[in-house]
Amino acid sequence: MGWFSRARALHSVKDWKPVTRGLLLILLYLFSENAVAADIQTVLNNVSNIIVPLTAMVLMISYCAGVYFIIHALTMMKKFGNMGMQQTQPGELGGPLMQLVVGAVLIYLPSSTDVLTNSLFSTSASLFGGSSINYANLGVGASVLGYIGADNLSQQWAALANTLVLYIQFIGLLSFIKGWFLMSKSAGAGSQPGNLSKGFVHIIGGIIAINFVSIVSILNSTIFG
Repeated sequence: MGWFSRARALHSVKDWKPVTRGLLLILLYLFSENAVAADIQTVLNNVSNIIVPLTAMVLMISYCAGVYFIIHALTMMKKFGNMGMQQTQPGELGGPLMQLVVGAVLIYLPSSTDVLTNSLFSTSASLFGGSSINYANLGVGASVLGYIGADNLSQQWAALANTLVLYIQFIGLLSFIKGWFLMSKSAGAGSQPGNLSKGFVHIIGGIIAINFVSIVSILNSTIFG
């Protein structure tokens, strides 16, 4: 008879009957009028509630990475001092010096983002204004939409725009930090080619994303007057 038989096949079908019935009941519930399904706006709004705690965690990781870069750079410089400057090759000191700069930027991340934001956009707005993280200081998505009516649909579009811009700003902050990590690998022995340009692009792109509302306003004024 082999491993396959009619009796075994019938037994397998009987085993699947409870599973099939359960799946059918779930499908009937999902398609019933009493089923409650969250729309995309509700999902995005719920997820956006964790953006600020995630930003705080990113700042903590950035601070720890900055301390590590500074300690690692000082250790490498001490090693070079013990070896003697005559034994060091040209360009080897570039790595520790770059790591010192990157470490300082990561430790003072709120100030570094504010400095670049103020330099590029001539604004005193700060992502970390006051004692809390507030992305709304750099603009909200509703301002990009222009006129917003008082009806329910317009308010939903405004809330969705605020959420999407919040995501863009948070991704911009991550890109800004990643850019400095790439910059730390752009100098010194064993540096990979292209990290300097990649890091610069990430830093500038991150600042632009953080100030997405200002960029849209500038483009709108430039193109449409």
